[in-house]
Amino acid sequence: MKKILVLICYNLGLWGMLGFFATLLLGFLSCCANLSANIFYGFLIAFAAIGLTATSICIYRGCNKAAK
Repeated sequence: MKKILVLICYNLGLWGMLGFFATLLLGFLSCCANLSANIFYGFLIAFAAIGLTATSICIYRGCNKAAK
């Protein structure tokens, strides 16, 4: 169970750091390209959905390996 908790924290922490840099990059691009806030938030929501999906898949695989 402890391995699963470490796996969850590691994955969410990694995606959190990537999300921070993605926010900075998308904010800079939105400012320079005069994109609307809706497009900016849409990209952030898509990035968050990808991150949560990837984390869920990785945790699912880790749970299966830990159960064996």
